[in-house]
Amino acid sequence: MPRSRRLRAGALAAAAVLTFAACSGDDVPEVAVETPAPSPSAPDPKCPLTGKTATSPSLAERPAVAIKVENAPIAYPLSGLEDAELVFEELVEGGVTRFMAIYHCTDANKVGPVRSARVVDPGIMIPITRILGAAGGNAIVRKELKKADVVVLDEKRSKKAMRRIPRPGIALEHTLYANTRAIRNLGQKRFDEPPRTNFEFGPLKGKAKKTRSVTINFGGESTVGYTWSKGKWKRFDNGSPLLAEGGGQIGVDNVVIEQHTINNSRTIVDVGGNPSIEIADQTGKGTAVLLRDGKAINGRWIRKNLKGPVRFVTNAGDTMVFAPGTIWVELVPDRKGEIKGSFSLN
Repeated sequence: MPRSRRLRAGALAAAAVLTFAACSGDDVPEVAVETPAPSPSAPDPKCPLTGKTATSPSLAERPAVAIKVENAPIAYPLSGLEDAELVFEELVEGGVTRFMAIYHCTDANKVGPVRSARVVDPGIMIPITRILGAAGGNAIVRKELKKADVVVLDEKRSKKAMRRIPRPGIALEHTLYANTRAIRNLGQKRFDEPPRTNFEFGPLKGKAKKTRSVTINFGGESTVGYTWSKGKWKRFDNGSPLLAEGGGQIGVDNVVIEQHTINNSRTIVDVGGNPSIEIADQTGKGTAVLLRDGKAINGRWIRKNLKGPVRFVTNAGDTMVFAPGTIWVELVPDRKGEIKGSFSLN
């Protein structure tokens, strides 16, 4: 027998003797113990306003902040909108619009120009957040914000979270800017809940109509437009690109047209005597169109109460699925109210 085979045979015999000895008498035979499989790791937290993975769990758990931002040529270029995850565009006095930019997993060192709050703001921002950075508001607006438990941080209450940046030839009201990190640090002492939304993100589902542009009119002389180009909805105001202060035209991943019945306020006017606006149907349902991936999905918005988030569903009754990324919601007047808006898809 070859030496290697004799060595293996001897080893086997020795092992057999050891095994027998271990099992003899009162000894208890060894039992193989299975090593448990490692528990599956928890999925990476998602940012609820974009559907993208948060870089840390703390980002997904912290509160969002809303900042009121002016939309007027005298204020261009605007600052910080390109960093916002969710932006609402609302009608204000005189047929012009204003933005409510919301930051959760993102932040911006300079957002603005910051302008004043409106009576419709609580219904727009809740339950996403209750922290609002704004340049004040009249007594009626402040009363409504307080009733809704909105934490309002203006120039006086924000310490160093807001600052004036003078611009040659520009009036003072167009020079206030906010830092979202600093606003959050102040606001979360009174409100520290993460956003609640009904946004669902993922691949496009079901039927969708190929769409290359949309034109929106809020009931005044100005028009808003978006054109699908290079994977983004590029923003235009009165035919001109809306440029970010950091450079380049603002482009977003999702645009939502959300129509509401809008009337003139009987109690609130601005310094020029123009009535403020009120949304008659903050709850209920109405027309909604989602623009994503160069296509349009028709449907409706549904909201049961002001404490709950808005749902977006298709005409077939399915939940609208957003492309992961930024969302801009256009609160466009329908044809039922005193202020009549419109939109067209091409």
